[in-house]
Amino acid sequence: MLWFGFVYATVHDMLWFHAAAVPEAIRPQVKPLYFALMHLIGGSSFALGLLGLYVLYGPVRKGVAGAATALTLVYLLPFAVAAYTAVELAERTGAPTAWYNMAILSAITLAGYGAHALSKRGPLAQA
Repeated sequence: MLWFGFVYATVHDMLWFHAAAVPEAIRPQVKPLYFALMHLIGGSSFALGLLGLYVLYGPVRKGVAGAATALTLVYLLPFAVAAYTAVELAERTGAPTAWYNMAILSAITLAGYGAHALSKRGPLAQA
């Protein structure tokens, strides 16, 4: 999430898969809005990454009940929205989108949650 946020917040040109969805003739008019939204999404994602680190190294590490579940759900939601948005964009514009990246990130998130659940601090160990 930190890397994704950093990339989106610091982008200086339209990412190729975004540019493919915008006709060349109107890109100059679209770019101010595009960069504003990219900075907004990037900054929010970076902040979510920082919050995730705090929750991971604070409440989750201390074994606070529900902390890992909350963190997992909070990460899965934007991944699901991003994947849905990518699919919709591809259907409407024909642009190649990387919805599968969100599936990969979701799988990694769920694998981390599974590892936590099986750990000595996880809910299965506490049951």
